[in-house]
Amino acid sequence: MKAMISVLFLTLLSLIFTGTRVSPTHGDAHGEAFDCNQLGDLIAFVSEETGRPPLRQCPRVSVTSTAALVAVIASEASFHGAVPRTVYVVASGEILHDFDVDLATPLGRSYLVHELVHALQFESGTSLRASCTGWIEGEAYRVQASYLKMHGLNKDAFAVELLGLLQSACGHQIP
Repeated sequence: MKAMISVLFLTLLSLIFTGTRVSPTHGDAHGEAFDCNQLGDLIAFVSEETGRPPLRQCPRVSVTSTAALVAVIASEASFHGAVPRTVYVVASGEILHDFDVDLATPLGRSYLVHELVHALQFESGTSLRASCTGWIEGEAYRVQASYLKMHGLNKDAFAVELLGLLQSACGHQIP
């Protein structure tokens, strides 16, 4: 049964990411892709969707390699079972995204929305009160799906919603 769930999860991930590899957004020499002014509408959206006050601290958004994202995920101990596209790094308060995530598109920005939910969860202390790690991911996927729907990307939104449902099943209790 556990193997079947893993296969289903990986299949759903492939549905989301199939055909979404696009030209990278190029930032400045430091890999900065979005600044706080550009994140304002996404921060407001996340606040509205979660019912929490907006982030007080704007996270830096930087471009990095897939290998670096995998390394960060391993150190953060919150790997979803697939190669990550974006990661919120709790220790630095930074969002890292893969070179192939095009932040000029609603799909690319939806990854930022997901990570901004995590930033808000940690800033507000919500992550500390969560009954399981799945709830934290489930909320981020729900808000990401809402953003995708708002931009008419219903197929992507459906796949993200399914991931959220699977993640929020709370198989991993927080000690």
